[in-house]
Amino acid sequence: MEMRFEYVDNVLVAHLQMFLDRNGAENFKYVLSERLKPREMIVLDLEKLVNIDNYGLDALLAMAQKALENDTVIKLARVSADMQIVLDITRVYRVFQIYPTIEEAVASCRKENIL
Repeated sequence: MEMRFEYVDNVLVAHLQMFLDRNGAENFKYVLSERLKPREMIVLDLEKLVNIDNYGLDALLAMAQKALENDTVIKLARVSADMQIVLDITRVYRVFQIYPTIEEAVASCRKENIL
């Protein structure tokens, strides 16, 4: 699992690449955990994510739990139609706020006045 990070208006944006599956789920959790800071705002850009399996879904949910424990917020952006179907079927969409663009997700973070 490859990720590229950048800050947009003091919000950490993580661009996920290709697969979030059994082979990359542990690495995803480790790398993102290292970036979690109390009261951090994180947007996961899923535009290039083409495959997610149950390990990847578990990793997303584990990070959501860890974010709650750290008073951190994780939002999803640019979810493809195929990924949206997976999130809908598994009801993972109930855990994360999902936005069509990174800009909208970042703006939502700023509106919450957590920064």
